[in-house]
Order: sequence, then structure tokens, then C-alpha cells
Amino acid sequence: MLERYVISVGTMSAQVELSLGMRVVSGEFRPGDTLPIESELCETYGVSRTTIREAVKRLAAKRLIDVSPKIGTRVLPFADWNLLDRDVLTWRLNAQFDRKIVEDIFEMRLCFEPRASFLAARDGTVKDHDQIVRHCNDLAAAYTSNSEDRDVSEAALEFHLAVINASQNGMFLTIGSAIKSVLRASSEMLQKQAARPSEDVELHESVANAIVSRTSRDSATWAWRTVAPITRALPSALMPRNSSMLFRSISAPGEASRSFSAATTLCPPATSLPWDLASSAAASLTLCGR
Repeated sequence: MLERYVISVGTMSAQVELSLGMRVVSGEFRPGDTLPIESELCETYGVSRTTIREAVKRLAAKRLIDVSPKIGTRVLPFADWNLLDRDVLTWRLNAQFDRKIVEDIFEMRLCFEPRASFLAARDGTVKDHDQIVRHCNDLAAAYTSNSEDRDVSEAALEFHLAVINASQNGMFLTIGSAIKSVLRASSEMLQKQAARPSEDVELHESVANAIVSRTSRDSATWAWRTVAPITRALPSALMPRNSSMLFRSISAPGEASRSFSAATTLCPPATSLPWDLASSAAASLTLCGR
């Protein structure tokens, strides 16, 4: 299973921020709860009021807490948290790595990575494509040299970031920069769950080849397939609901092609999206080609 990252912090205020942040995201302090008063926190951590205030100020900037003179320092609702903040992502992955976080991570990746691959094939420059190929080769080399799991996941991370950069989409670039922790963690999970190392390499090579040859639809399909295997590889306790249905819709290139055609029937124009995951997968792949 995914290894948690060792979090190293420097200053005392950063250490207090880490401790309080972990206590919030782990549920020790729940939304609506009031944190201990400043003097109690000073006694708990053995630091000055200035140190506590600096830590609290940074947590407030991440929208985990709100400071009010009348109410005190209270934990904000989950919907208010800055979930794309690097620290918040890391704390959540370390404090409460559960089924819901797995679902959130891979649903997010399945939403935008196929489209980013489509755009990279259509709009990426020759230099962009060279970068993608280079990082794909680095990933293959990391596997063949029996590198540490962390090194392999870092190589995979650089590949996916190169694809996002090649999309020429400013919003995707911002998202890619913000969610490096998620991409790194999920890349590590995917390469650990691969049936064989060459399987992961082959999938990434298929994405790279489709992008470089500027076959946008194929690049979107293969990008989907690099992420989707997690739905069948994870232990059942962490599997997303209806994952077998989702994987069936993309189990082979031929299947994916048929899904493109079927999606037109499954999704009436300008109405509503289909409810089942298999139809949704086909529909989103079709949208990548528009």
C-alpha cells in the first residue's frame, strides 16, 4: 500500500502548524470545534504566543480555521478547506488515507488528464513533445534499473506534469502545479499496483506515442487507461463503488472505440449526463474528442 511521506519541518511555528493541521484533518478537531485558547496551546507546545499566532495565521490562510475575537479559533467546514494546498493535501494523505480520499484523487485525475492529453497532442509544441518522450524514457529507465519506488513515482510524476504543461491550457497548468502531492501519491500507488513493471511503462509509452503522433483521441484513451487500473487493483476496502463497471468500459482499445460511438446514443445532446459510471466514462471520452 502507499507509503506515507516523512514530513520534515524547520521552525517552531512550522512544527506547531503541522501538529495542529494534522489534528484538524484527522478529525481530532472537527468542523465547528473551537481550538484551545492561546495560553493552553503555548503550554501544550512549550512555545511563545508569537509562535502560536504565526502557526494559526498560516492555518487560517489554508482555510482550515477561522479566528474571531468573540468566538475564538474554530475549525471551518470541510467545504471551506483549501484542498489544493500542498500542506493540506500532504496532511490528509498522512492522517486519513481512506477510501474517500482514494476516490477523490482518481476521480479528479480521470476528469482532466485525458483532456490534457488530447490538448497536448493537438496543441503541444515539438519541444513539449520531446519533454514528454524524455520523461517517458526516464520512467522506463527507473523501472529497468530497479530504482526505489519513490524514484519511479517521481519519474511518473514528471511525465504527467509534462503532459499537462504541453496542453497549453492555463487552468490545467495551475491545477498541475497545485496538486503535485496528489499526482505523486497516486503515481506511486499505480506503479505499486501494476501487475508487472512493463505494464506501467507500456501504458505511458502509448500515451506518449499518441501525443507525439498528434492522434488526440488515442492519447485521451490511453491517458484514461494509465489511471483507471487502480479501480481493480486496490484492495476491496478501498475500491471505488461500481469500479468493475467503470473498468469494463475501458478494458481494451477496441472497447474504448466502441464506447465513443455508444456515447452518442447514451447521452442525448444538451440534456443530462448518464447516471451509470460506464456511460459516464464513455461520455467523457467522447467529449475529449470535441
